[in-house]
Amino acid sequence: MSIVKYFNHGFQRDIGKLNFVDVPQVLKDILNDKDLIQFGGKNWSRAPDDLDNIDVELRPMFVLCLFALVATDQCMQTYFKPYYADWRERTAYPKFGWTRFGLYNENPLKLLSVPEQAGLIDSEQTCALMREFVGFYRTLVADYCHLHAPKLSADLFFTRLLQDDIFTLGEGRVVAAFKQAAPGLIQGRTLDASPSEGYLLAV
Repeated sequence: MSIVKYFNHGFQRDIGKLNFVDVPQVLKDILNDKDLIQFGGKNWSRAPDDLDNIDVELRPMFVLCLFALVATDQCMQTYFKPYYADWRERTAYPKFGWTRFGLYNENPLKLLSVPEQAGLIDSEQTCALMREFVGFYRTLVADYCHLHAPKLSADLFFTRLLQDDIFTLGEGRVVAAFKQAAPGLIQGRTLDASPSEGYLLAV
């Protein structure tokens, strides 16, 4: 099964199998997001429970698709705020992180590193999917920009994402494989590729 086919016909079902945790109403009000829910916990401490109901053979594609959505959500929120409200209204995907005195984003690369370290995914199979995944992710964002944010280019989006400090994480073969393939996300020269203020984990 291709990643595109899985995303369109299986992933939306599988994401509902995550162990969601409700977000306190006060945070929903502050963030103006009535549908806000989260999963994962700090350092994805609940990864075994979250992946328990996902078919073992599908887990590599599941964590890659989940990474794409979480990274996109965090990048939109941090670097492209004018587009974020519309993105949230259209997607309302769960946040990856935890709450204490606020809502804390977890590093989306831990969606790739933690399952590998815990033996919850086949790292070789996941790495083998990376080139296909990068093509899928590029198309996913490019199509969204074309349809819903025509003033935003996929190249600029991925430039911001790949410049973020989350990429200092260097745990495991799967993260390394993604970093090696990630330049393929940017297909042209951006007009504005200078660093900007922001950090995905700062909510």
